[in-house]
Amino acid sequence: MTLKEYITSEDTESAFRFLVGAALPLLVATGLGYNELGIFMLLGSTFVFGIDIPIALPKKLGFMVLSGLLSALIFLVFTQVKDFPVLNGILLFVTLFILNFLSPFSSNFSIVALLLNLSVMIGLSMANTIPTWAAALPKAGYLLLGSAWYTLYALLLHPLQRPRQLRRRLQECLRLTADYFAGQAALFDPDVSRTETLLVLSRRQADVVESHQQIREVLLREPMNITNPETFMGRATYFLANLVDLIELATASAWSLQAVPDHAEEEGAVPLLRTLNEYVVSQLRQLERQIAHEDRTLAEPMQDENAEGTLQQLTEYLNGMKARTPSGQESAEEYRQLRRLQRYFEQQLLLLRNMRDVMARRSARLDLATDRIRQFAIRDTIGWDYLRSHLSFKSGFFRYALRMALTAVGAYYLAVGLGFEYPSWALLTVLVILKPGFSLSKERLAHRVYGTVVGVLVGLGLFYVFQPGTLASMAIFLGSQFFAFSFVKRQYAVTSCFFTLFVLFFYSYLHLEFMDAAFYRLLDTVLAAGLCWLSIRFVFPYWEVQNLPTVVKESLRADRSLLKNVLDQVDADALALTNYKLARKEAFLKMDDLLNSYRLAQIESPGQTEVLTTIQRISLLIYTQLSLLLSLGSFLKRCPDYRWGDSRVKGYLQEALQGVDSLIGNEERTETEQDEIEQNAYGELAIRRREIDQLLLENSERYLSRVHDLFWVESAFELMEITHKLRRMMQLTPDARSAK
Repeated sequence: MTLKEYITSEDTESAFRFLVGAALPLLVATGLGYNELGIFMLLGSTFVFGIDIPIALPKKLGFMVLSGLLSALIFLVFTQVKDFPVLNGILLFVTLFILNFLSPFSSNFSIVALLLNLSVMIGLSMANTIPTWAAALPKAGYLLLGSAWYTLYALLLHPLQRPRQLRRRLQECLRLTADYFAGQAALFDPDVSRTETLLVLSRRQADVVESHQQIREVLLREPMNITNPETFMGRATYFLANLVDLIELATASAWSLQAVPDHAEEEGAVPLLRTLNEYVVSQLRQLERQIAHEDRTLAEPMQDENAEGTLQQLTEYLNGMKARTPSGQESAEEYRQLRRLQRYFEQQLLLLRNMRDVMARRSARLDLATDRIRQFAIRDTIGWDYLRSHLSFKSGFFRYALRMALTAVGAYYLAVGLGFEYPSWALLTVLVILKPGFSLSKERLAHRVYGTVVGVLVGLGLFYVFQPGTLASMAIFLGSQFFAFSFVKRQYAVTSCFFTLFVLFFYSYLHLEFMDAAFYRLLDTVLAAGLCWLSIRFVFPYWEVQNLPTVVKESLRADRSLLKNVLDQVDADALALTNYKLARKEAFLKMDDLLNSYRLAQIESPGQTEVLTTIQRISLLIYTQLSLLLSLGSFLKRCPDYRWGDSRVKGYLQEALQGVDSLIGNEERTETEQDEIEQNAYGELAIRRREIDQLLLENSERYLSRVHDLFWVESAFELMEITHKLRRMMQLTPDARSAK
């Protein structure tokens, strides 16, 4: 990372915003002689700063108020229960368990839980100096005042920072989408492994889907008109809709692209397809550059003409191929695959033109019901039934919360028993190290120890060389806090180092013994890190590989819902695109969860090659299944008037749907029954393909309607085959619970 990238990054901007907002009341109060008020307002600002992130205003306000109120309440309670060891221990365990049980359900819940964990630690650390409720209440009021100030400060800045945050996310989404298309080019190369290419594409798609979610976080719940193309927020809505449709088409085309290089007949089409794919990449890169500065400059006319010319060449090539196709099934299949890809590229070029038109403020097209757009926003809610389903040792969330609470309470009371001067630091170390996943916890543990050791050494050097006074100590701890927050997402070891400096010079500012603070900071960290290492290994361990069967089923359920939606759309009088796109979004998100879980399992359990290989194959099969479903959805958008002309076609799709049901436990089906269904489907498929070959040769008017039916039957058969392979893979999956 260059210095320019660091200075202009969102994390650095966020840290600077906190430095100004939190230091201002500290400096004003200190200047007026109210040092204690300034310190507590700084802490109160810290309790809500973590929520000052790129999310919509109503959500930001709600989480800030919640975090501020609960932090003050928790601080108040834990300053007063320390003299009652049993009550203190029970409250500490219950509070930590509840906070950390809820935290994995949402990234925003996780942030609030971390801030509330911090308030527990601060309450315990100050309990000796705040012996009575009368002394505690004013300080809790100061915390609330600091929280209220920073909340107001954040709300005032929100309209200014929102466009910058949104622009960054659109740029990132355009870059990731371009990377996806660039990786897709490997499918044109017969010498490149298809399995590896599809795995790379599925991972890149997961990155793109995550970027879509980040845009939705900033955009879709704002209390304003988000469909007016004359505003930046409105244009962002149109951009997002087109970008999601673009990745849908790319995913849908993966099914057909896999077969392209295998046929010598298609060699003439491959260079044209590759050129069109390169054009899409270049246009996305250009849009990324343009949106950075709200540049309305359009693409060079020559580029557009070249793309249109290439598309025309592909059309003429396919027209010629159709005319010379012999009466062979393979040639007809090749022709239909290429014709499908031609239509996909036509739609992709149209979406690119839509985005350029939005950029130029010429026109804007949105195929969604504008009054339902906000349904695509992220909702941080937990249903009671879903929550209750995780109150079990089978749940990784439950095990994590129990492990966190037991380890943190154990670290705190062990530090107390050993006579450590600041035992709450051991508790905080556990709270920041332990994460739901093993690999992240292990990484955090190492970074925490390295960063603390370096921070203590640097702090001792600064203290003895410069002998800083009160103002100098304030400057150092504020500067350290700024750098700690600016690196928190990039490199936790650096963050840990600066937080150590913050703590040491904060205590120096309070005129507490510097050497004691340094010694116990290091000692508490080492003690807590040792307990964390034992904990992640032996206290209700839950490895990511154990979560894989669950996320596989969730992804299959989402695909099943998408297929059901597509079939319902054909039966309906009119195409309900919004309903389809909501189902599509859920399928994308669940596929993203599956791939992320698989990646974590690879890191945590690299030695379990049999499990990982099986899950990799399952993931790729589900990715191919999603590609097929999206190809059906794309067909409906292109041909919204299509209806079942033959009841048998719908029957085969219903059989495919029931096959997916059998995978997720909604329907029991024997292997023999499944084989019989697939054999019947394959026989029907062969008959229909021969019919299409003949109609193609005769140039019959019936060709188009019959080839549309064949497309659905082929899709049903492919879905059945994928279901058959998935069933075998899921039966062969070794018991992951014996992983460690």
